[in-house]
Amino acid sequence: MVRRRGAAPLLLLAFLAAGAPLAAAVKPANKQPTVDALESAKAAMRLKDFSRAATELERFAKKGDADAQYLLGSLCLSGLGVPVDTARARTLFEEAARQQHARAAYSLATLLATAEPRDPIAAQRWLEEARRLGLTAAEETAQRKSLPLQFQPQTDLTDIRARREALWLAASQGDLATLAGFTDRTLLGSSDEFGRGALARAAAAGQADAVAVLLKQGANVGAGDQFGVTPLMLAAHATTPGALKVLLGSGARVDDHDAAGNTALMYAARSARARNVEELLRAGATATTRNVQDWSALDFALAADADDISATLRARGAVAIRKSATTAAALSDVRRAPQQSLDLYAGWPDVAVAATRGDPALLRKLLANGASPDARAGDGSPILSMAALGDSPQSVEALLAAGANPSRTDRHGNTALASAARAGLADVVRAMLAHGVSANMHGATEDPPLVAAARSGHVAIIEALLGAKADINEPGAGATTALMLLAQQANATLAVRVLGAGAKADSEDGAGRTALWYAARAGNLDVMRELLARGAAVDPADRDGVTPLGAAADNSSAAAVEFLLAKGARNEVRTRHGDTPLILAASAGCVECIDKLLGAEADKNAQNEFGDTALMIASRAGRPQVVQRLLRAGASTTLRNADHASAIDIATARGLPDVSKLFAAE
Repeated sequence: MVRRRGAAPLLLLAFLAAGAPLAAAVKPANKQPTVDALESAKAAMRLKDFSRAATELERFAKKGDADAQYLLGSLCLSGLGVPVDTARARTLFEEAARQQHARAAYSLATLLATAEPRDPIAAQRWLEEARRLGLTAAEETAQRKSLPLQFQPQTDLTDIRARREALWLAASQGDLATLAGFTDRTLLGSSDEFGRGALARAAAAGQADAVAVLLKQGANVGAGDQFGVTPLMLAAHATTPGALKVLLGSGARVDDHDAAGNTALMYAARSARARNVEELLRAGATATTRNVQDWSALDFALAADADDISATLRARGAVAIRKSATTAAALSDVRRAPQQSLDLYAGWPDVAVAATRGDPALLRKLLANGASPDARAGDGSPILSMAALGDSPQSVEALLAAGANPSRTDRHGNTALASAARAGLADVVRAMLAHGVSANMHGATEDPPLVAAARSGHVAIIEALLGAKADINEPGAGATTALMLLAQQANATLAVRVLGAGAKADSEDGAGRTALWYAARAGNLDVMRELLARGAAVDPADRDGVTPLGAAADNSSAAAVEFLLAKGARNEVRTRHGDTPLILAASAGCVECIDKLLGAEADKNAQNEFGDTALMIASRAGRPQVVQRLLRAGASTTLRNADHASAIDIATARGLPDVSKLFAAE
């Protein structure tokens, strides 16, 4: 609903949630009338009588009072005096924000940035609106180049231990944006009780780009842990050779060995990483080196049943020092931390430790000796989930071959397949699908794998799931389907692909929005064309009465507005508060959208339920270009809204000279 901003004082959501005194949050920005219509509600809030406050605010909110809408939305969000109702809070914030209510706009940006699914595009737009309206918090958030409540460990964490943990987590997950913010050399060189730091974690996870960033920031390429294990050795154990290549290209010594005499080549052979073995040999690794137990890389390859690696090493002159069975038996012992050190795996079965470390040779040996493939780790996680999230497809294959149940969930209700899809682990997903795991396997509270992959745009995983006949129309959280998520993203090919595979074009999510609605708001014309070609309705309205045309106008997607009008979208359809697409475009400040709508004979003098026209709204928002365009189109300057104010009155009252002079020229 587009409406004028009320004049009552404002209340921060944080004060409501904490129950702080109202006086601490309320400061009139300028002179106000002696009598505050909301004083009774505010008095009730000061006394923490939130039920009475909600009743009072409801009455004024229905009349369109922006402050009442904002305060009531805050109560709905906090569950004070009324049940927690995020959807109602969002609606109320939207109504107030469209009346140029700065704090409502900021609160709406916060909701959109943290909702499930997130809507960063709309969140950014409302953040900019709050910033334009002069809200300090919005300015500070924008200066940080983030969205509201978007956590940035580089600046938000002050405790050195917390910052260190955040750095290590970012390194292991390949979070380049977070890593780029960590430039403290002391922090980059910090390590845990085992002597491993950020570079070691990135290398072990095979995060090549993260390894490159850390090296550029000054991380030591050859730094070993307390057992002499270097980042190169850890990268040799990873599932892909990317991190290995970066380290070798940055000067990592290929034949360095750990305290037991193991080289990176031995690590790669033991883990059956054929590509890593080849990469190390190309870099000059010595195939005949032996460790302190007189084992060679070939012994490890034989123990891992890696025939291809064994053949490669034999061709390089390697000789088996011990028999395969002897080596395999020796490998069956899981090495833990020394007695005097903290054992992070205390209480875990050996098979869980092997699954966590991504050691398929050891894992297969333990399973062959009777270990349960359905064992759980100390935190209750199935070892299949641990192997999956450890990005170890070979360990996943070993567990499934041994009879692991893929439907078992962790304590959060997540399955291995959906977790891997969500994390973008394509090799693991393919391995599970190849072993017959249903492409639709997921816990009762988590997204189906296809929806999980679509939320993050994991192309390879989406393709694999589609190839395995995933249910294209099964919705996730908020009744959102994969098609709706893909319709909002830049890669139109995937959205077209799922449509071709049978996705329903007119499915609605919990807010009543279709894939066309989302594609229109994002301005994805290719997706819109395909949806309409497959029979999607052009004018389906969401729960608030906003059609795809309205969504496009509201988000300044001029090309989408033009396309929809050409396809017969009706420009006179109103939202539940009476706003037309022209009114929404005026509120968004999109002159190009207004041109398209006026060219399609939109009613330039249409009034919403409060009597506001597009011209009034543009005047109130201080948008001279929009006002000028509407005046040239002949928009009425004499119509009055429910407050008996004309567009000229509104511009004068708000003290906007750039707008007022346009009326004077008429």
